[in-house]
Amino acid sequence: MVTIESIIIGIVFIVIQLYALTIVERSPIGQQKLLSISGGVAIAYVFVYILPTLHEKQDKLGGSLALDTEIYFLGLLGLLIYYAVYAFAETKTASRLKEQTIYMVQVSFFMAYSFIITYVVFASDVQRVESLFYGLAVSLHFIGLSYHLGKEHYRLHKKRGRYMLAGATLIGALTGIFGPSSGLIVDSMVAFSSGAMLFNVISKELPFEKNAHLPSFLIPSLAYAVTMIALKAFFNW
Repeated sequence: MVTIESIIIGIVFIVIQLYALTIVERSPIGQQKLLSISGGVAIAYVFVYILPTLHEKQDKLGGSLALDTEIYFLGLLGLLIYYAVYAFAETKTASRLKEQTIYMVQVSFFMAYSFIITYVVFASDVQRVESLFYGLAVSLHFIGLSYHLGKEHYRLHKKRGRYMLAGATLIGALTGIFGPSSGLIVDSMVAFSSGAMLFNVISKELPFEKNAHLPSFLIPSLAYAVTMIALKAFFNW
């Protein structure tokens, strides 16, 4: 169902994919603080929402063929695939390829990633405060994700990649609004994207010690986690 909240979230996601580099570079609080806030909220989102969601999806998966690990395996698969995407760029094989080829491989996988995450956000049965709260975390995650991808391939990202990511995000939003909101396929998308998000947040968004602004990382992380736990308990999310 299309709501005012979903329209706002969709617009914000697309704007971030288009202008993440500019948002970070021109941040009034500085790149270091903004990326630390992004990483802090994202890691809190992973531990207080993503991991419990994986457990919930696995717990609901019944039937005689259920092995109690299928959803977790899909999460692991998502993590391994996105590790391989980053690792590929550092191999000797990649060093012999053109930068555009390497970037297109990476951005293609992150188009799929952006599509899946946006689909899950829009297909989930959350509204109002809950949807805005989850939308905030994913928005900050997209800032960090798009920034780090664009920083490594600045020219290609500004010229082409950001539009590809924005397009995948738009398609994910539209598909999520009108597509199914539950079922094995959706649960599989949640599991796969959870593993991929877990890797991307820990490997790319946790700031290195020399680049981190510790208060900007710790305070938003703890504040987001505590607020989400309190809201989940109060509203029974």
